[in-house]
Amino acid sequence: MKKFVLASAGLLVLAACGGGNHEAIVDSCVEDGGMNKEACECMADAAKENLDSDLYNKFAKAAREGDSAAEDMMNDLSPEQQGQFVSFVMQAGLSCSANQ
Repeated sequence: MKKFVLASAGLLVLAACGGGNHEAIVDSCVEDGGMNKEACECMADAAKENLDSDLYNKFAKAAREGDSAAEDMMNDLSPEQQGQFVSFVMQAGLSCSANQ
């Protein structure tokens, strides 16, 4: 489980420029999360479907901006948003990795 959480945190890390929210999340996942593209596409789709728009946009922004932005995002989330995000990561990680 710890490895999964670390890999999920890798979703937040992206140094690449351009692309939309979906692409930023997928690119970050592939580059830094150690997952294949299909699993990362699944994770990005799950984020869009399961996170409210504000949290989804914060997640994609952090993915584009890198490590410090990811840490800042988590620190700035309300307890409710933190719960929503952790729940998303656990559920999507299990379902996306199981389907790949």
